[in-house]
Amino acid sequence: MKIQTTKKMKEHLKSKAVATRKKELYRKSSQYKSAVTSDLNRLKFDLEKIGKNILYIGGSLYIAYKLTKLIRGSSDEDSVTDEEVRTVVRVRESSPIVIKIKEQIALFLLALAFKKLKEFVKENSSNED
Repeated sequence: MKIQTTKKMKEHLKSKAVATRKKELYRKSSQYKSAVTSDLNRLKFDLEKIGKNILYIGGSLYIAYKLTKLIRGSSDEDSVTDEEVRTVVRVRESSPIVIKIKEQIALFLLALAFKKLKEFVKENSSNED
């Protein structure tokens, strides 16, 4: 009888140890799960922020490119063949005031794009450090 009681006590202690180990593992599992979830949320926020900055910079550069192309004229004239030259098109030259306004708009957009690019580089360099 004494042997059976000791056996039962050992089994009971083993089951208690297993139960406490299970609880500990469940607790660690939930901690890891919450850590991974918070890391994913932070990563999602960072990616959204970077994506918006890229869109701002890209849009500003595209607009600046189109404006400078508009100011300087199209480069399509080089690819014109002799057959297409037969038609004569008279282009009225822009006034100096309009040219200056276009230049100022292009400079403003370039400055804006430079500012956004500078902020983007500063944020990314501080994140890597």
